[in-house]
Amino acid sequence: MTDGQGDPIRIIGRKTVEEPGDRVELEWELSARPPLQWAEIFQMVSPADRHGSVEWVRGGGPDVIGEVVRWFVPASEVEHADLEVRERLTVANQRFSQVPSEEDLP
Repeated sequence: MTDGQGDPIRIIGRKTVEEPGDRVELEWELSARPPLQWAEIFQMVSPADRHGSVEWVRGGGPDVIGEVVRWFVPASEVEHADLEVRERLTVANQRFSQVPSEEDLP
């Protein structure tokens, strides 16, 4: 997946907003708005074995919304969430770059 200039989608910023209880909302800003197929790949990537709180281990995954990735996670798992988003981004970029474009199809 490229950002329109030939570069893979990358994270260009991250915001953290504290939520009620022991949760935070994380938002990673992407370098470009990815197409639907890239977002599907990103969201379907199987995360590495999660270790930590039950909420983290059994929790859902991040969502791609426009040019951001948004995820509500336990406050104690921000580092793990950051690592998982970066891993998913790498996999989505790699897999999407292998998907033939419409121009490549017969």
